[in-house]
Amino acid sequence: MPTVSVNTHFPGYEIIGELGRSNARVLKARHLATGDLVAIKHFTLNTDAETLRRFRLESQLMTDIRHPNVVRVREVQLDMPMPFIVMEWIEGGNLRTLLAEKGHLEIPTVIRLGLQMAEAFKAIHPQGIIHRDLKPENILFRLLPSGELHFLLTDFGVARLREQSQTMTGQSLMTYEYASPEQFDNPRGVDVATDYYSLGVVLYECLSGRVPFSMADNAGIATFMGQVLRTPPPALVLPTGQFMPPSLNTLLDWMLTKNPAERLSDVNELVLLFGQANVEQLQVGRSNDRRGPVSSRTLVASEPLPQLELPEEPEEEPANRQTGWYIGLGILAVILIGLAVFYTYQAKETNLNTTAAPDSTRMETDSNASETQGEMVEDTATTPSDGFIESTTDSTQSDSSPATTTEPEIPTVPASPPDSSKTVVDTTKTGN
Repeated sequence: MPTVSVNTHFPGYEIIGELGRSNARVLKARHLATGDLVAIKHFTLNTDAETLRRFRLESQLMTDIRHPNVVRVREVQLDMPMPFIVMEWIEGGNLRTLLAEKGHLEIPTVIRLGLQMAEAFKAIHPQGIIHRDLKPENILFRLLPSGELHFLLTDFGVARLREQSQTMTGQSLMTYEYASPEQFDNPRGVDVATDYYSLGVVLYECLSGRVPFSMADNAGIATFMGQVLRTPPPALVLPTGQFMPPSLNTLLDWMLTKNPAERLSDVNELVLLFGQANVEQLQVGRSNDRRGPVSSRTLVASEPLPQLELPEEPEEEPANRQTGWYIGLGILAVILIGLAVFYTYQAKETNLNTTAAPDSTRMETDSNASETQGEMVEDTATTPSDGFIESTTDSTQSDSSPATTTEPEIPTVPASPPDSSKTVVDTTKTGN
């Protein structure tokens, strides 16, 4: 079969450059119709007709998947001398380069990675798609504006193209180290449990900086396969001595179980354990960073005070205060004037009432006197003695008798000014 060079023409794409080689050449290209950047994986391995047929059935499902944690497959070409797949371009890198740079990842980042891979499993496994080759090279990431890493699963189903009839020929050493025990015995008969085992190896490496079983630590493939099939993974040791959430430790033990029937392979249970591990990690972080409530409240209360001093207030404060004083003085003056008017009016009314009482009495007295004088003059002209006797008798009866007294009826004749001289003379005669 002829070797395909990097300059091989891909219909509809412009090749920009080569990104790397492993089991496939990875090319960066541009889609001519849309201008989108893409990644083309051009396989250097041939496969049998049956594997190609099964991969053809899965290819349509892969192009239909739209999920934020799965790299989109744009096109699958299987009729070429060497099949290739076109995927969306992810600006960032893969987990292998991240581990090479940092050595290991922090606990929160590992939990975030596990949760996002669980979301990717939710997208592919119900469609009947099994990744079969989950490893750090096939987990891409992009850096978010928040500074967090967003992980995406890529190359799912590609292992189909490398499956051979009887052997594992063509797989790299790294693929061996992440392969599940059942992939050594019957690679065609694996189910979704194999992806959980491979993810467990990836998480183990992210935490400790090394895989549970390495080809470099063994004399040959037989010894390595014996460890994968029968030896429990070494105890996980974190290089920095940081806190290991118990739920995360339990999760790794269940994912690395040898028997696929006993292995953790339920995505809901996987998400639940990652959530518990996240809570445990947060609780430890809170207890380490906890501070006294009094000091924190004091600091918070003292900060907003400078914000109350605005530059305009010093200029407006004197005018406002002066205006307030003027308004207060005005109100006080109005109150004092009102009180003065009120007391003056009350004094006038008191004086009027005091002088009006004697005048009224005098007028009544004068009126009676005038009336009596008129009667007396008239009676004197006719019968003077009778008039005085009646007046004396009436006075005696009113003094001696306690019976009901009748008030004299006030005549309507206008009263004339009383003659004081005559009244005195008459009074003397009455006494005689």
